Amino acid sequence: MVRSLILAVVLAAIIVPATAQHEQDDAYRLAKEGQIMQLGDILAQVSPRVGGKFIGSEFDPGRVMYRLRYMDGNAVKNVDVDARTGRILGRNF
Repeated sequence: MVRSLILAVVLAAIIVPATAQHEQDDAYRLAKEGQIMQLGDILAQVSPRVGGKFIGSEFDPGRVMYRLRYMDGNAVKNVDVDARTGRILGRNF
């Protein structure tokens, strides 16, 4: 049982960073090809409307969207943004 738990932790440590890197590669390629907006342009458009400090993002190539994370006091705000248009799709705050 302990061996299985250790194996699961090691695999998660390998798979999660690889997936995140793949998402970043997809976003970079699509932005370079002009299929999506640059993340900096999206942040310039969205951040003033959300408030708080930007703390990170994830790119979902299947839905062609960014999930942006902001820290506002003790709360984390998640904002889903269409990567092609910069339009806010949803928020959880």
